Amino acid sequence: MSWEIWAYLLLGAILSSTLATVVRLRRATAKPLPALDRTPRTATVTHLDDGDGTGTPVVWCAYHDAEGNRRTAGLADLVEESWRDRFTPGSRWEVHAFREPSTRVFLTEAHEEVVRLGYNLDGVRLGGESGPVPVGPGSPFLHGKWRFANDAAGERDAR
Repeated sequence: MSWEIWAYLLLGAILSSTLATVVRLRRATAKPLPALDRTPRTATVTHLDDGDGTGTPVVWCAYHDAEGNRRTAGLADLVEESWRDRFTPGSRWEVHAFREPSTRVFLTEAHEEVVRLGYNLDGVRLGGESGPVPVGPGSPFLHGKWRFANDAAGERDAR
């Protein structure tokens, strides 16, 4: 076979692999998030983790789940820089957690004034899932494009 045929085969394999990955990611992120326990829980900030120092830090906190077990999770809400000084270790915030404990929790409606600039759902549906949201106050999860597995038809619009 000539090199042109090998080049076309390689290009076809790369395009097929890329398309399969895009379809898989779209399917995974189109699904609703796991069921949310809408009971507000008090969480205490333990630390901020900026990973490799190049991104917005995730606020980590401890809370007690529905069974009373102590859990540690990161806020899915990425807090804008002007608000981060309020999320010091020991500060307390109201959060919603998933019914099945996960790696992330969400600030409740009691904290609508907190300005968010993005989200981080790492480990909830995919190994890594994060991105920007329009910078501003209010939860991108409770008032945004995301749905939860336990959202009833019409319930989301009533919130």
